[in-house]
Formats: sequence, C-alpha cells, structure tokens
Amino acid sequence: MHHIVTIARNMRGALLAATIAAVTSLSPAGTALIVPAEAASTIKVVVNDQAITTMDVQSRARLLQLAMHLSAGASAKAALDELIDEQLRLQEGARRGIVVSEDAVVAALTSIASRSKMTLPQFERALGQGGVTVKTFKDRIRAQMVWGRIVRAKIQQDIKTESADLIQQMRNREKNADAVTASDYMLQRVVFAVQRSASPADVNRRKAEAEALRGKFRSCTEGLAFVKGLREVAVINVGRKLANEVPGGLKEELEKTSEGRLTSPQRSDLGFEMYAVCSKIAVTGEAAISAGLDAEALDKRGEEASKKLTQELKQKANIIYR
Repeated sequence: MHHIVTIARNMRGALLAATIAAVTSLSPAGTALIVPAEAASTIKVVVNDQAITTMDVQSRARLLQLAMHLSAGASAKAALDELIDEQLRLQEGARRGIVVSEDAVVAALTSIASRSKMTLPQFERALGQGGVTVKTFKDRIRAQMVWGRIVRAKIQQDIKTESADLIQQMRNREKNADAVTASDYMLQRVVFAVQRSASPADVNRRKAEAEALRGKFRSCTEGLAFVKGLREVAVINVGRKLANEVPGGLKEELEKTSEGRLTSPQRSDLGFEMYAVCSKIAVTGEAAISAGLDAEALDKRGEEASKKLTQELKQKANIIYR
C-alpha cells in the first residue's frame, strides 16, 4: 500500500535528523564533553540471553549526547533503554524471518553520509572523533529497518481487517460497499517565492499575482507551460497522491478544486503555494474506504503500533540487569 510509505519515511527521517545533527555538531568543544571509554567492557543487561555490554551503552550514549544534546546521565539511561528495545525488536524480526542485509545497511549509511556532505570514510572518521563506533550506527540502522517492516506489516493487516469489517457492515445494512468513492490526484506544486525580508506590500503583491494566475489557469498542459516562464515561480512535480496521503487541510482544498485548476494560495516559508490538479482519479470500494485514513492518521497509527508492539515484547521478555 502506498500510504504505508509515509510511516517508513518518518522513521528514516528521525534517524537521519539525529545522525546529521550528531556529525555536524562535532567540534573540539563538543568532543570534550565525551566521557572516556572504560578499559574493559562488562555485561550491563541480558535480554532473552542476548547481552548488552557497558561498551555498547557508552558508544550509544555518546551518539545520543551529540545528536540530542543530553547530559551524560540522561544519555546513558536513554541509550540503555534504546538498546533493550532494539534487542527485542531484532529478536522479533529474526522470529518472523526478517533479515536486513549488510549491503542494505551500508547503503543507508552511505546515503546518510552524503546528506552530511561527507564520503563514507569521512563520516566514519567523524563518528570516531566523537567516540561513536561505526558498529553502533549500523546496529541502530539495522534495528530501524527491521522494526519498520514489522510495524508496516501490522498496520497493513489492521487496515485490511478494518476495511473488510466496514464492507461487511455495509452489506449487512444493505448498502453497496462498491458505491463508496474517493479521489486520488495527479498534482503539480506551484510556488510563488517570497523573500523572508519582503515588506508587507511585496507580500500582498505576490499573493495578488498568485490569485491572478489562479483565475486564468484552465489546464495543466497550457497553464504549467506559462507558469514556468514566470520570474521567481517554481513548478514542482508531486505526481500521483492517494487521497489518504494528503494532509487534511489540503485534502479539503483538492476536493473542491476542479480538474485542471489551481487550489487557493497558501502562505508557507517559501512564499505562496498552490497545487495544480492535473487529474482526479476515482477509486471505489475497499480502496476508497482505506482512503478515509489521511496521512496524519496513518503516522499516528504507526507510532501507536510501535509503542504497543514494543510493550508486548517487553512483557514477554526475560530482561536481567547486572
């Protein structure tokens, strides 16, 4: 299901943000806060016969210190909690036969490095300067990937069950489930750029220009070609968006905007934004029912499913602190 991608994207986004923050924050002043590693590593906690060592906790704590600006005590506690959750999640992934290859982990690490404007070797050296081992980072990435697949599978199953239940309820009430309809969209994003330092008069002028374009816009074929010739106006291809991938406020705008027309201008950090509705694609039946869940609802559902599944694993686990 396309809408499940939103949840996976958010999971990766949180990891990426923390990663870039950690690496770019490295400096002589920052590394001075790092606690020196102990000479020997001992077992800190055992999770279903899998040991987590003091060295594991120290390395993860350094990462959290850098990424989240936590104190030494807070980062140590957060690191231990995170490592316990990861062990449970990896063990659950192994039970389900979910395997993330080393190549996939390295590819993700390389992507993160490039977004930090570094090569992979440079990124690894930067981590080392902050007292973070590459293994620590790889373990974190692997756990995120495994858990993302587990959560997505859970949500997909829940949505499938709920859709089937709703269809059955409609049939019981002698209503035709196939009559339920929703719309998917082919979209282009039009941005009228406004400088942050722009005066109120300039802001109003740009909004008026956006409104004027909206009044003249009649089709994507001709309208977008005209827009691309305007100064300080960008056209961004959004492509197909399922109804449930569209945020609530925008969904209402799209529903009342005719095919071939523009939504009303909305203020953003970039300026004034509109969406060209190049086509509306009608979907019916189960697809339309699942489209009733918007992007925000699915993101929230992903967070709730993650918390619930993790809590269930903890309740069944044998966790021994040393």
